[in-house]
Amino acid sequence: FMQSDGGLAAASKFPGFRAILSGPAGGVVGCAVTTRQILGRQNDLPIIGFDMGGTSTDVSRIAGSHYEHVFEADTAGVKIQCPQLDIKTVAAGGGSRLFFRTGELVIGPESSKADPGPVCYRKGGFLSITDANLFLGRLLPRHFPNIFGPEEDQPLDVGAATLAIEAITQDVNDYNASQGSAPLTAEEVASGFVRVANEAMCRPIREMSEAKGF
Repeated sequence: FMQSDGGLAAASKFPGFRAILSGPAGGVVGCAVTTRQILGRQNDLPIIGFDMGGTSTDVSRIAGSHYEHVFEADTAGVKIQCPQLDIKTVAAGGGSRLFFRTGELVIGPESSKADPGPVCYRKGGFLSITDANLFLGRLLPRHFPNIFGPEEDQPLDVGAATLAIEAITQDVNDYNASQGSAPLTAEEVASGFVRVANEAMCRPIREMSEAKGF
């Protein structure tokens, strides 16, 4: 079984508290192994692991076969003392919900989850980063299987994502009008949400690199 430190353990020697971060740890190990296969096993070029999921993004740093570990960390407000890979997590992913609050574009931390998912999943979901990327043409429905909707037999719904983006754009422009600011297009609003999400994801990258002197 995979443990939080990236190693494996037999079932008889597998305490649960050492596997709390086994999922993200598996991503780090997979990133390291794949990179070494591509660059060569003797290559110690440091890399940044970037694992973006539906609700969060995990960032790690790997130098060749060297994994960076920590021995104490807070997870969901609980202090865990055991060896674990040094992984920085930020609450921003494809399912992070989009809001306009008091004049600001806000990403998450609420998630649309896999069900109902983003608006484009055709299940009455919530406006999310995935919808913004679909609206901007960064996601192409033809490259996705027809597994959406109540019967899981339909493509991504570009029209629904567009209507949701246009609706929140109206909220933005109503606020801008009250402040004497110029209106924004739906494309500008969607791009703004993506920039906010990107900045949130950049923070852990800086923590794992520049903040440590790399």
